[in-house]
Amino acid sequence: MAYSQDYIASVTFIHDGPEGDLLKAIPAHFKIIKVNACSNEGSLLATYEAAKEISGDIYFVEDDYLHLQESIKLIALALPSLGLLTGYDHEDRYVRDDDLSYGKELIIFDKASNHHWRTAESTTCTFAISESMRSKVEPIAKKFMLHDRKLFRRLYKKKIRLWTPIPTLTTHVDTALAPGKDWVAFNDAMSAARKQIN
Repeated sequence: MAYSQDYIASVTFIHDGPEGDLLKAIPAHFKIIKVNACSNEGSLLATYEAAKEISGDIYFVEDDYLHLQESIKLIALALPSLGLLTGYDHEDRYVRDDDLSYGKELIIFDKASNHHWRTAESTTCTFAISESMRSKVEPIAKKFMLHDRKLFRRLYKKKIRLWTPIPTLTTHVDTALAPGKDWVAFNDAMSAARKQIN
């Protein structure tokens, strides 16, 4: 079995705020860009600026996400054909009826990732984008910053679709965890495994 790390060329952390346990937890071989914006928008702007120096596909990830063991791998495998995706199957897509795309979503089976994907109206500021799609999305993303729903609605109007997995591969650590997975049990198991390693 190939692990997700086999599908990552490089990782860059944008660290905003005081030095502490979180910064110490990042392995030394990863690139760390320290900023002092002390705001979500400032951190996101620094992230978009850092992305200018990175070629190829890119995955923007907020710091409050959980990923299943193979989620990065499956995202990387699906990205060339889908172009713009998230690993987060947001609960909003099942409980809201005010999406621009309500009743118009597509579902496909992607052979490369061996996973089902559906189109979705929006997600958070955590999403993956293929190299060929970056020039279409990144300038618009910078205009909307933290207004992620407005960003993806604008992309929808430009006929750029966002894809989300079924079942989910990640979750935002929020009150609305992605459905279909016991994320509390998953997090507890990961924490226990880390303690055994240390």
